[in-house]
Amino acid sequence: MKTSTMATGKTGTASMTAQQRRQLESRLRAQRAGLLSAAHDELLRGEEQQYASIAGEVPDVGDQATATALTDFDNEIARRHDETIRDIDAALLRLASPDFGSCLDCGGEIGFERLMAFPTATRCITCQSQHEKTYVTLATPTM
Repeated sequence: MKTSTMATGKTGTASMTAQQRRQLESRLRAQRAGLLSAAHDELLRGEEQQYASIAGEVPDVGDQATATALTDFDNEIARRHDETIRDIDAALLRLASPDFGSCLDCGGEIGFERLMAFPTATRCITCQSQHEKTYVTLATPTM
């Protein structure tokens, strides 16, 4: 069991109530359903708007570039939906664990407010900030 430390200001293991866990589960399931719906809509739109119809039958270089960019954009949206759904599924699995809400790095409590704002969080704000400074990526949004 993790213990409190005065130096870091971190608390011990997550002390979430059953009601808070239900709130988080409800929020995660609603986000998942919304993403699945959005992904479904994107796939339907992608089927309706195929590369050939965007570029035309005798495309010029500009039409080809536009069609390629739109296809790449649609693929990136689908990839992000998939990644977020996987994060939500992982959070739902962690939610069943008594350690849910404990920081992956320091073991301190993530905090209910942070989890309500970002239910898939695996780190407390301090550790997430340090992680982002250490592993900077432009493609990933921050906290």
